[in-house]
Amino acid sequence: MIRSGEGLADGGTTEAEVAIVGAGAIGVALAVRLSGRIGRIVLIEAGGTRFKPAHNLSFFKAEEIDDPRHAPTELYRRRMLGGTTSVWGGRCIPFDPEDFAPARDRPGWPITFAEFYGHVPDALEFLDAGAPDFSATTALPNLPLPLEWPNSDLALHRIERYSKPTDVWRKWGKNLARSRDVTVIQGAACTAVLTNAEGTCAAGLELKTFSNRRHKVVAATVVLACGGLETPRLLLASRGSRACGLGNERDLVGRFYMTHLVSSADNVGALRFAAADTARAFDFSKTLDGVYGRRTILLSPEARRRERLPNIVFRPTRPPMDDASQRDPVLSMLFLVRSLLIPPEYARSMVAKLGSVPTSQAWREHGRIVLSGIPGLMRFGADWLMRRVLATRKLPSIFLHRKDGRYPLEFNAEHMPNEDSRVLLGNDTDPFGMPRLVVQWRFRDTELDAICRAYRVLASALARSGLGEVQLEPDLPYSVQRALVPQGGHHIGTVRMGADASVGVIDTHGQVWGTHGLFVAGTAILPTSSFANPTLTAVALAFRLAEHLIRRQTSAGQALTAASAPSRSGGAVLLHLSCNELEPKRGSVNLLRNSRFCMFPQIAGPTSNCSAVSRRNPPSSTKAMTRILNSPGYGPCIGQPSGESMR
Repeated sequence: MIRSGEGLADGGTTEAEVAIVGAGAIGVALAVRLSGRIGRIVLIEAGGTRFKPAHNLSFFKAEEIDDPRHAPTELYRRRMLGGTTSVWGGRCIPFDPEDFAPARDRPGWPITFAEFYGHVPDALEFLDAGAPDFSATTALPNLPLPLEWPNSDLALHRIERYSKPTDVWRKWGKNLARSRDVTVIQGAACTAVLTNAEGTCAAGLELKTFSNRRHKVVAATVVLACGGLETPRLLLASRGSRACGLGNERDLVGRFYMTHLVSSADNVGALRFAAADTARAFDFSKTLDGVYGRRTILLSPEARRRERLPNIVFRPTRPPMDDASQRDPVLSMLFLVRSLLIPPEYARSMVAKLGSVPTSQAWREHGRIVLSGIPGLMRFGADWLMRRVLATRKLPSIFLHRKDGRYPLEFNAEHMPNEDSRVLLGNDTDPFGMPRLVVQWRFRDTELDAICRAYRVLASALARSGLGEVQLEPDLPYSVQRALVPQGGHHIGTVRMGADASVGVIDTHGQVWGTHGLFVAGTAILPTSSFANPTLTAVALAFRLAEHLIRRQTSAGQALTAASAPSRSGGAVLLHLSCNELEPKRGSVNLLRNSRFCMFPQIAGPTSNCSAVSRRNPPSSTKAMTRILNSPGYGPCIGQPSGESMR
């Protein structure tokens, strides 16, 4: 069922077992996996079915971004059903085993690579990215790579896979709308996470619409799946029980903000292949299972450990489209139509001079280049029409083959965790009264040095392999510093997973330390950034979380059934349930108040307020427990006032 936020009762409540904030890739993945297996689910999305730029700006605009290289926070995000998958490029590649291991400049993960990777096949299927085969040898056997001799410092067998790209709402929205246990609420922004008075148990969510209608979603399990910027914003703004926000007792929420360190279109160096045809091995090609893939240029784990390098990928690419000196009709055509056909996020990455306004002379020059190459453009246009515009599975991007075999070389490097790189709340508020973010994006000089070393290792290794030559500028550090920008669409690590509350905001299952029932999913939880686009990894971890929530509810139900069975001695059955064991419902609020509850099916002692329940008809499910806890005689055993309001 789909409901509009404007159609909800003002001041009313909606009850569910699980409430999920955010209907992008992660939220939809959770709802799809949980549907039919955990009870009532509410999936909440601030936007609707269409992208509204003005609303996006009003909701996501930051109060301050202190580094001009960082993209505006309203870019690379979509406040709508499907989220950013309505505009993403579809690149899918999982994190490496090495990304999970501790290193000198970063912690390891508190879970193993195997715990994560077991969910990658399901994530690939969900995103329409094919089989879990990331080897060029087996996935792209028709594109062998000629090497005079192998080099142990290179890893050239790994491929990236690409989604169609799939808009997850278009793919799964009808299924969720037909589901009897899923309610999708669109057009209602979540403005606070509700908890008990102490902040130790999740209780639900506060929603608000553009017309200022307010509504509560009551749920004992809440999952925040609203991205690496919006999730810390919501946790920090939820100050009903804790002035510092939820999960922020140690000032960790919003810290360790990572993107990726990438080269702008003004790339660093160039790769000249020894044979021009070798470039075809690095073009976008269909894998054996019909999915677009592309070979990557990586340094081996051994080389990275020896040289203390970050995880970094290199790709031969096209020149900037604003560079008329290339005399390339395709690039000039892209320059002329970028404002009409290319989303602003991607147009930023295709020009060397960010923010510059093209001069009339530049327009005329690119126009002449286009006119001189009309025959070639017609062939390109026909191919683009068939493989990109009309195709269901679309060609991911443009790779222009060059006769001289020389290509600009882009990099995408791991961004190391840094506690001074953070997002925090500002003083300004958006139309819903939510504080806007202040973005303090940071990286260390040592990371620049490491990227330079990686280029030098790559140049040496490629030369020895016979594949080609890396041509670098004389002042390599300056070239890297000039080209380096944060990857605008990758917001990572702001609510990171940790082995304990001193190093992370959430535990190994995604639950916020100190607040039972409050979970986080998505790129915000990743302790490291790898070089890989984070969507596939985040979806795989969302499926892992879903399985945990299902096991958790099943275990709680089994414990309740076993504990409420008749005793062999015929005496009273005593059941103690803590906040970590069950989330029963009292009135319209799923609360346990962080206290212990007791239930005497045969007798109720003078010190308890518990309901008497016939042992001949013991509760057999969580719903039965709900009825017991809703009964007039029910009350907590240790003095919690039964009429206390939810906070």
